[in-house]
Amino acid sequence: MDNLTAWVDVAIGLTLVYLGASLFVTILNEYIAQTLNLRGKQLHDSLKMLISDKDVKDILMKSPALKPFFDTDRNKASSYIDTNILAQLLVGGLADPTIAGKTVEQVSGAIEKLPDSNLKTQLQALVRTAGSTTDALMTAVSDWVNRSLTMLGADYKRNLQKISFGIGLVVAVGFNLDTVALTEHLYRDKDARAAAVALGMQVVEKTSKEAFETCMGLTSQKRKEDASCASLMGLVDAVQGRNESLGRLPIGWPPPEFRTQGAARSGSFDPWMWTTRVVGWLLTALALSLGAPFWFDLLNKLVNIRHGMRKPEVKEVKEVKEDTQGK
Repeated sequence: MDNLTAWVDVAIGLTLVYLGASLFVTILNEYIAQTLNLRGKQLHDSLKMLISDKDVKDILMKSPALKPFFDTDRNKASSYIDTNILAQLLVGGLADPTIAGKTVEQVSGAIEKLPDSNLKTQLQALVRTAGSTTDALMTAVSDWVNRSLTMLGADYKRNLQKISFGIGLVVAVGFNLDTVALTEHLYRDKDARAAAVALGMQVVEKTSKEAFETCMGLTSQKRKEDASCASLMGLVDAVQGRNESLGRLPIGWPPPEFRTQGAARSGSFDPWMWTTRVVGWLLTALALSLGAPFWFDLLNKLVNIRHGMRKPEVKEVKEVKEDTQGK
């Protein structure tokens, strides 16, 4: 039982480090995505694929609200579009600029006059299944656009994950986050495990699932200013600066003079040490590419398991005391 508890504590310690480092990767990812406008470019390309007919694009570009999404300059593309507004502009721009007060039959008749295209076929199908009101049609079109853009944006998510792996590898090497060394150290050092578990429980207690999702939806600056995100941002600082709770872990690089002295003492290059270190960095980078939400959910589950493992022990101690008093 003690050995199983130790491994659960090791898992909590690793998850805690991964969560803090993943949040740091998220901050860097957001900066890169914003600087390169990756989301805007992906949305621009997805809309071009969704609405591929040139005649239909020409009609839609007459709307000032839609024109920026079809401009040839991808670098200036907007990174967000409200699918409800897009649905209204799609049907309104293609069918009738003033659909307010129109019946579905009137809108359907206007759509029939559009040039043949995949979009026209899809709108006709939605008209047949949406219901008898234009509001229902708008909802159906909005849902279809949202699903389509989500599927077309899968490439963006894959590219973002590749970027996350690259950034994660840089962070792993920069902060010397070696999974192999961390696992070994956590298993051997009981005090380090206890400190990591205490910090993990504190993070879980102070940050609900809703608060975490809210924090992840904020910009980096607002995340720092929001009090509900303080525990998460403190974890990022703990990984970066090794606070008291994580100070016992082998994180970070020693000062140059200590590295020089260590090399002098060893006398030669140790290929096995560097092999395990590189493997440890790669494992960390793979872990960080999974994202902060994954590690936050896992931390909650592990902490719950740890609580469940503690209850029988407390009950057993209480029963022993009662038996002793009875005698």
